[in-house]
Amino acid sequence: MQVYMPTSEYEDEEVEKVYDTIEEILQEHGRGDTNSIIFGDWNSIVGDEPYQNIVGSHGLGRRNHRGQMLIDFCERNGLIVTNTWFKKPKRRIYTWKAPGDWMRHQLDYILVKHRFRNSVKDVKTLPGADIDSDHNLLVAKFRTRLKKIIRFQKRRPRCDLEKIYVQRQSVQETLEEKLGAIEGESGNAEVQWNNIKECMLDTISDLVG
Repeated sequence: MQVYMPTSEYEDEEVEKVYDTIEEILQEHGRGDTNSIIFGDWNSIVGDEPYQNIVGSHGLGRRNHRGQMLIDFCERNGLIVTNTWFKKPKRRIYTWKAPGDWMRHQLDYILVKHRFRNSVKDVKTLPGADIDSDHNLLVAKFRTRLKKIIRFQKRRPRCDLEKIYVQRQSVQETLEEKLGAIEGESGNAEVQWNNIKECMLDTISDLVG
């Protein structure tokens, strides 16, 4: 999920509306083993001060009010701020330059569920990428192992086709006898078909194997 949070020009109520929308999507599509990845411009600073298992010690700057709102959101939804958990030089941490390049901040973050934190192998910015933006390109490396689902199916034994040919006379006679016995039985098409199928399979199993 990619997000673009309202800037500081907007009231907190507008920001909370966006968080509410994200939470609704997470509740609908991000349950169980789903590895939800939420990234974008959060227009907030979580800073370099660790917070529980949500924010690491490798962020940038001093946490502001909007940063605390982001942390509260992560805490409610079991998410972590991945950028803050990897030690990098400053030029690989900041994601936005103020006009005139007089100040640099970390405003863009990639969030994942805490249970999938080990699948995140690296997060960094690419300040040299030519993307025509005052934001740096933020990239993450993931390694995900898919859960293997094993389905057991009960296989019906295969018939000996050579014996069917040898026993064809007795098979035919027995089938005619059994099918004649159920010919007048009532029931819908599915019931009648199941009766015919069982007659055939039982006969072949008994006479051929």
